[in-house]
Amino acid sequence: MADGLIFDDGDNEFYKEEAGANTLPENFGDDDNIIKEVRKFNNVKYFFDMSGNCPDNTIKALDTFQQKIILITGGKDENMSYESLGEILVKKVKHLILIGQTSGLIEMGLMRKLVGRNQGIDIRITRCSTLKQAVDCAYLSSKPGDSVLLSPASSCISDEKNYHELKELYTDYIDAL
Repeated sequence: MADGLIFDDGDNEFYKEEAGANTLPENFGDDDNIIKEVRKFNNVKYFFDMSGNCPDNTIKALDTFQQKIILITGGKDENMSYESLGEILVKKVKHLILIGQTSGLIEMGLMRKLVGRNQGIDIRITRCSTLKQAVDCAYLSSKPGDSVLLSPASSCISDEKNYHELKELYTDYIDAL
């Protein structure tokens, strides 16, 4: 399991679920590295990675989930390398929903890992133009027991000024489902 992450159920109740229960991870970290459960809708849990501002932090977040999840990721290109995401995407993601300028870079990092021993692994990839479209896509793709994580792997998806505003917008879109 990755270090540096706390799981918050949305009411500032920090928790650790028993191994094997749903897809929830271990409880680690400090206030700067929080994965918040922002909603549960139709028995699908929606999480937001407050520290998902670079590929390494998105890797840490993904590494904590026990089952494959639906990941919404991407944002503005800040000349970071997204190659390191490929391996964890193969292991932890069943549906990759890409938004923003980094979509192609993240997809290439994944495609380079889907050869050799990873050949034949099925990961659904969808590109979306907006966060709203990405949330709608995650909803349509999910089934009871799934988890959806928004972790941009960059500092910004669009014009939101900070991660708290982005989390609120994400939550609003989930509430509108």
